[in-house]
Amino acid sequence: MAIVPIAACSGDPSQEGEEQDATASFSGTPNEDIGQFFMVDHFGIVADGYGDVHEMIRKKNLGAVILWNPTEASAETARKMVLSYATTSHKSEHAELFVAADQEERGTQRFKSRHGFTDLVDAAALGRAVARQGDARVCELHARITSREMAATGLNMTLGTVSDVYSGDSGTRGMFRSRSIGPDSNVVASCIRAMTNAYGSEGHVVFITKHFPGLGNASGNTDVDLTVHTFSNTKEKLELELAPYRSATASVNSHGTWPYFGAMVSHASYKILDSTESPATLSRVIVEDLVRGSASTELHLGGVDQNHQEVTFKGMDLKGLTVSDAFWTWGATRSLSVIEKRRLMARSFLAGMDILMIAKADFAGAWDYFQTIYANQLPAAEQAALVNAAHERDWATLQVKFKARVAESSERVRAAKTTVGSPADYVQEGEPRASSTDLVAEYHRLTQ
Repeated sequence: MAIVPIAACSGDPSQEGEEQDATASFSGTPNEDIGQFFMVDHFGIVADGYGDVHEMIRKKNLGAVILWNPTEASAETARKMVLSYATTSHKSEHAELFVAADQEERGTQRFKSRHGFTDLVDAAALGRAVARQGDARVCELHARITSREMAATGLNMTLGTVSDVYSGDSGTRGMFRSRSIGPDSNVVASCIRAMTNAYGSEGHVVFITKHFPGLGNASGNTDVDLTVHTFSNTKEKLELELAPYRSATASVNSHGTWPYFGAMVSHASYKILDSTESPATLSRVIVEDLVRGSASTELHLGGVDQNHQEVTFKGMDLKGLTVSDAFWTWGATRSLSVIEKRRLMARSFLAGMDILMIAKADFAGAWDYFQTIYANQLPAAEQAALVNAAHERDWATLQVKFKARVAESSERVRAAKTTVGSPADYVQEGEPRASSTDLVAEYHRLTQ
């Protein structure tokens, strides 16, 4: 199978509206869960929220937004916006939004001191502190500060800190030199494990670490390179990249805090896991078999190493959410028609993804496409195209699998949202950093 061109999450999504296509539109009673499987871009912060987002919540049960550029908006403005969306959800009898942000570390921290938050250090500083001190207390503090301050504003999902293990000879060394906790897999794993425990004990914020199975040893930056694959072509190398995920997953499972934890899946390919070299976001072998597989069983996933020998891996036993890297920066979508783009999203969902991060302009069409699959209203020609693209036996088999996936993902999303609770119950007045004043002095001391 040919490698699909890919990119990754950091660039701005297109704000252009969707072009028309010949696919029949959905009619009838919609499946209420389908809107929950999408996270759309949200530019800017306004107290009343945006009318189109309110409409998406009311009519299509939109599940999540990711805040990209808070500009100079205060935490109070952000808090009012989150609560305005929550009010619309309640009136519509829909689940409240996941309101996510890349609140991971200095370089990718969306809400900073000018918004009323504590400024965080970069991930490399955390790694140096862990190595110097011999424990991951600094990572625990980093997560507790982030969790408390986001919750105070009503933000309930953070995308990062990354679990990527830095490799100096990879194509991503510039990207992850400071963004990664470091080159030592044990240090990264201990830090991420401490973070998962902190988020779980603080409550109200879901920690989505990334970019599973790992981009620290990738051939290039998926934001700019159209084809990216991992250089980890032996079991030993890839296990170093998987270690932070394994450690964190085992920890939250043992503590019963798995609804507060999940993983963002990359668009890179991993031949050692999936010999077809499908991007991870399209690979059932990776997103379903490896991610959800038993942690005590060696799985024959079909991947091959540098010598073309089959390699087995134990499962991750992840019970929490999977979130895709952004579709709008994915090279596979750049030259696709609207219908081809929707087909790609359906393939990713069928592979096992719970939440797809897409451009807001693509939401209505994607929702419509998913509904027509569920209701068996997809035109025959498009049924055949999707069956072929998804490598399924026939349409009936695909639809059965799609309905099963809707049930599985909706259960996980519901469990996370129920555990997180309503922002109206935990938001706080005043600056968010007031909620973490008892932690900041120690955090600054440990990161000096």
